Amino acid sequence: MKNQDYLYLDHAASTPMRKSALDKYIEAESYGFANSSGGHKLSRDSKNLLEDSREKISELFNAAPGEIVFTSGGTEADNWTIKSLFDSKRLNENLVTSNIEHEAVLASADWVSSNGHQTKFAKSDKNGLVNKNEFLKQIDENTKVASLMWGNNETGVVQPVKEVSKEIKSINSSTLFHSDVVQGIISDNIDFHNSGIESGALSAHKIGGPKGVGAMFINSKYKLPSFLHGGKQELERRAGTVDVPGIAAFAAALEEQQSKFDEEVGLMKDERSIFEEKIKNSLDIKIVGESMNRLPHISNIQFKDINSEVLLIQLDLNGLGVSRGSACASGAQKPSHVLEAMNINPKFINNHLRFSFGWTTQIGDGSRAADIVIKAAEEMI
Repeated sequence: MKNQDYLYLDHAASTPMRKSALDKYIEAESYGFANSSGGHKLSRDSKNLLEDSREKISELFNAAPGEIVFTSGGTEADNWTIKSLFDSKRLNENLVTSNIEHEAVLASADWVSSNGHQTKFAKSDKNGLVNKNEFLKQIDENTKVASLMWGNNETGVVQPVKEVSKEIKSINSSTLFHSDVVQGIISDNIDFHNSGIESGALSAHKIGGPKGVGAMFINSKYKLPSFLHGGKQELERRAGTVDVPGIAAFAAALEEQQSKFDEEVGLMKDERSIFEEKIKNSLDIKIVGESMNRLPHISNIQFKDINSEVLLIQLDLNGLGVSRGSACASGAQKPSHVLEAMNINPKFINNHLRFSFGWTTQIGDGSRAADIVIKAAEEMI
């Protein structure tokens, strides 16, 4: 089967590169290949390209250029913010987060706990929503960092980030509020300052940029210690030779995404609606968080009496690529921690698949995907 005949609905895991990003990468590599930390002309060319990209990205999020630090992706940004502010000499400090966060946040929380600090979790309800008051109740005078994702990567349910940010400082003015917005930027317009987010994790490959490139937004009032050591790159905040072509491609992808935002997101939303409605009319299913405010590109569906691993294989054989959940947990022989946190009936917890639309979605993809799912499911019943 040729790739162009294969229907890809796993954009929440990764997206293909936009042509604008790929072209920019090739162009940048041709004249921005030199080390941007050097002192000669070619290094200055590379440095100028780096800073131009930083400025473009910062403008898209209404941030200052100095508030954007380039990373290897969202995982590094999550780790950096959550881990770096905890002092081994002050063991009374704590981290507050939720039990439905991305694995990068949860693993960082484990690190915080293993180093003698306390980690407190706000719980999700049965619809995949963390209650604002439940989250704020966990914060006290010793909370160093609070982290709540913008939208869940498995269910798409949008979390009360803006509501939390409005009240968090009245409880502890020194608590840094972090948000993983990796999924959020795919289909929501995010302004860090107006949303009250002081640190945010971004990833290029979710919106049509290259893999291995991302960024951390960090409010200028904070100066986090360097997470990597060995050089003075990124204004002495992140050691290591900077991937200038990758960053230039990231900026190009973001620029295109923002210029086509309403068109792309509107199509994702329409095709998801068609997809979900057609499946509901044919199969015994449950759409996770259907009544909630969801990111318009994600649909998590529970199939009654159908094992999702078997169904996933059948869909793949029939030309439809989807996932069971987070790509970071693929291959794990245990149920999704997000679904467990929602207290999904253990009888059905392994019957879920995530379908995620993206910038390559075309008119008709929702109906075509539904037909493939219905056919495969009916053959298994």
